[in-house]
Amino acid sequence: MTPDSELKKHIDGFNGARVLVIGDLMLDTYLIGNADRISPEAPVPVVHLQAREDKLGGSANCAMNIAALGGVPIIMGAVGRKEAGERFMDIVHQLGFDSSGILLHDYFLTTRKVRIVASGQQIVRVDEEEKLVFSDLFLNKALVFLEKALPTVDAVAVSDYAKGFITADIMGAVHDISRLHQKPVLVDPKPVNASLFRGCALMKPNCRESVQLSGVDIVDDKSCDIAGAKIMYEYSPVSLLITRGPDGMSFYRKESDPIHIKTRASRVFDVSGAGDTVLATLALCYAKGVDPVDSCRIAAAAASVVVNKPGTSTLTPDELSEALD
Repeated sequence: MTPDSELKKHIDGFNGARVLVIGDLMLDTYLIGNADRISPEAPVPVVHLQAREDKLGGSANCAMNIAALGGVPIIMGAVGRKEAGERFMDIVHQLGFDSSGILLHDYFLTTRKVRIVASGQQIVRVDEEEKLVFSDLFLNKALVFLEKALPTVDAVAVSDYAKGFITADIMGAVHDISRLHQKPVLVDPKPVNASLFRGCALMKPNCRESVQLSGVDIVDDKSCDIAGAKIMYEYSPVSLLITRGPDGMSFYRKESDPIHIKTRASRVFDVSGAGDTVLATLALCYAKGVDPVDSCRIAAAAASVVVNKPGTSTLTPDELSEALD
């Protein structure tokens, strides 16, 4: 097995790696303040608002992580034309991301997650969302973009939040074009859409999703191995990575023994967006031809950094390098 210190050599290779990120786009809004009294109207804290932050969320958080590590994300998804969608596009343009794959929908409500944070702790989250419905014209625009963009990238990362952008038509085109041009497709799946991801290069469900996909209650390495075998049999990914929170990660591929990667995190502050960080890091590794097992170990180190940060966060190459020391 490659020593951890040697894994760092791959980080510089991330620079310039092009990854097409496909999935459900969201706007994350943080309302931040202090709470030092209880409301007289109800037994709830009164938050004195001090700051407001808007960030790219959903699959766009994967794109943020790719960019932070030196890669070049090409974002594909949909937003509405109302206030949340406009704010989303403003941030995309400020960051200089390629927005040619972001489709604007006249009647779609952009998913927005509003988190109220008081004294460093999230106390409530309010979601605005509706499921995206494709028209024939809208689908045609998406397929035309895929035909043009996918051959130009080094890898494809599909971040599915089951909000409607990932459909059989979209994934059918992704599979066909990626096979033609030999591009690896890595997927963070939702169980409701799992059948759409058969045969991908890597599938990355978390523990809860793996329980749903396999019907096996994961309580230790042995039960995880049983669940992994069932998922591999049912969905036939080339490889499977089950992320297990404080229990680390478990990696599977055909005709190989399971590999259990223990967590590196000294503490867990916030798991928001950690799955996107793992997917982003894996996509960059696959884009540069890093060995799959080494890719998972690098992704585990990346996850250990972001869970120590509040909210949906990214990490720098230096932070990743330090985590591998």
